[in-house]
Amino acid sequence: MSEKTRNQFRALQVFADLEPSGFTIEDLPANPLRALEEWILSAAEAGQAEPHAMTLCTVDADGTPSSRVLLCKDIDDERLYFATHSDSRKGQEIARNPRVAVQFHWPTVGRQLRIVGDAEATGQADSRRDFAERGRGSRLSAHLHRPTPPADRDEVLSEYARLSASYPDEVPYLPSWTLYGIRPNELEFWEASPDRIHTRVIYRREAGGWQTEYLWP
Repeated sequence: MSEKTRNQFRALQVFADLEPSGFTIEDLPANPLRALEEWILSAAEAGQAEPHAMTLCTVDADGTPSSRVLLCKDIDDERLYFATHSDSRKGQEIARNPRVAVQFHWPTVGRQLRIVGDAEATGQADSRRDFAERGRGSRLSAHLHRPTPPADRDEVLSEYARLSASYPDEVPYLPSWTLYGIRPNELEFWEASPDRIHTRVIYRREAGGWQTEYLWP
C-alpha cells in the first residue's frame, strides 16, 4: 500500500457543502419507481450531469460479475428500461440469469440508489421504437457491433465512416437491438449527511405490495 496515495485519498473532501434534504419514508411515493423518477429529475434540476446514467451488474455462467454504465431509457409503474444488443455480453448473461443489480449515483445532491431485480426483453415493437428514437450517431454506432474485436482504432473509424456513407438517410433497425425491462424486488434510497448519519430507506416487494423500512447508516 502506498502511503502517499493513501494520504492523498484521505485528504480528499467528502460531502463538501452538502445540504441533505432530510427526507423521510412519508416523503416518498408508495411506488418506489415513482420515487426513482422523482430523484432522477430532482438531480437533473440540481445540475447533475446525465442523472439517468446507471451501473448495471450481471453475472456469467460461473457467477463472475461484470458491470457497465448505461442509460435508463424509461420508467413506468412496474419496470425501468435500458437497451442493448441481445447477443452482447450483458444480453447473453441476462438470458442465462435474469437477476441483475443496478446502481444510480448523484454526487451533486449526495444521493445514490441501489436496485435488485429481474431483467426481461420486451417485444420487438418496443425495441424498434427505442432504436428509432436514438440519435443518428447512436444508431450508426449500434451497427458497429461485431463478434470479434477490431484490429485497431483506425478500423473502428473506417467502418463507422463506411456505415455513415451506406446509410445517408435512414439507419435500419438491427434485430439484435433489444429493449429490456427490469422489474425490481428491492430498492434502497440513500442520502448522505456531512455528519455521516446517512438516511437509508429500503423498499421490498412482498405479496401484499411494497414494504418500507429505515436502515442504519
